[in-house]
Amino acid sequence: MDYTLKGAQTMKVSKSSLPLYKQIYEDLKIQIQENHYEEGSFLPAERVLSEHYQVERLTLRKALALLAEEGYLQKLPGAGNKVLRPASFNVTSQEAHSIAYILPTSSGEEAPQPYHMEICNYLEKYCKEEGLDLIFTKVSPSSPLPAFLANPSSIKGIIWVGDIDASFLELARLNHIPSIVISNQSPHFACINNDDINCSYTATEHLIQKGCKKIVHIAGLIGYISRFNRVEGYRRALLVNGLTYSPEYVVSGDWSFTSGYNSISTLLEKGIPFDGIAAANDMMALGAMKAVVAAGLKVPEDVKIIGIDNIDQSKTSIPALTTVCIEQRSIAQLAFLFLKQAIAGTLIPEEVLIPGRLIVRETT
Repeated sequence: MDYTLKGAQTMKVSKSSLPLYKQIYEDLKIQIQENHYEEGSFLPAERVLSEHYQVERLTLRKALALLAEEGYLQKLPGAGNKVLRPASFNVTSQEAHSIAYILPTSSGEEAPQPYHMEICNYLEKYCKEEGLDLIFTKVSPSSPLPAFLANPSSIKGIIWVGDIDASFLELARLNHIPSIVISNQSPHFACINNDDINCSYTATEHLIQKGCKKIVHIAGLIGYISRFNRVEGYRRALLVNGLTYSPEYVVSGDWSFTSGYNSISTLLEKGIPFDGIAAANDMMALGAMKAVVAAGLKVPEDVKIIGIDNIDQSKTSIPALTTVCIEQRSIAQLAFLFLKQAIAGTLIPEEVLIPGRLIVRETT
């Protein structure tokens, strides 16, 4: 993009996955950051900007409102849009050498999921290659605020993972901390998510193709977006393949091995018949397999089991777990790349979906 209006021709925003107003917002933000518009000066009139970007004024005003919300502009009635400099704007990249990887503190979870820790391990490697430190921590609304959130100049950027309380994301936005979100949604930061619906659909359909008629789905923590989407993928696969969706066959877990074991043990105690288990992640699938074997049933002869994630334990379990693989390395690479772009103030997509890949092993 051309970052100045002086002597410029009219300009069309580029073909991008970002909405038009977001492209304009990013373009004007870069111009302000690069001092094309100095602090205290005014942006050109809305009419001029609309003609320059070849968009309707409503679209332009959404971009200006976002800039004002983030502290780059002040709208003065009768005068126009005055350029400001956010409080943290003068922090240079040389002043911080750390990136934070933050998970929520969730009740019920025994420990961070192996899936998330494998992503963390890849990120640590990428950080080292560029002379950066990676800080790992967990947060909850009731826990003390991490020091780097209280002092934004001490952190270069943050990768938020999972069902982080919205107040933390809002704090990062207000403090202008470059951030990326994994396995969640945010209107302000780029999001990297698994294609959860299709991953769960693939897992459930694989069991159907293997002859299963009564399939249990072990869902993750209530409130997680990934829980909702993976239940939906399971439901769609049943209906498309002519099977009945029954809520009693959806049991709740918390992503942990223990919750997978307990949920299936409870079904077995109730005498609810099933011949397949589609767990929302590998750890719960492994717990479910222990419960099935403890009940004297055989895997896969009596019950077929599939998970999602392809964590290391899925490859070494006995029998080895069939799963839908989500490449942790790809997610880590993308998150690191996007965060570097966010730090540099360049355009990045609002959301990227990572597809899954079926890996058939011994449990099906």
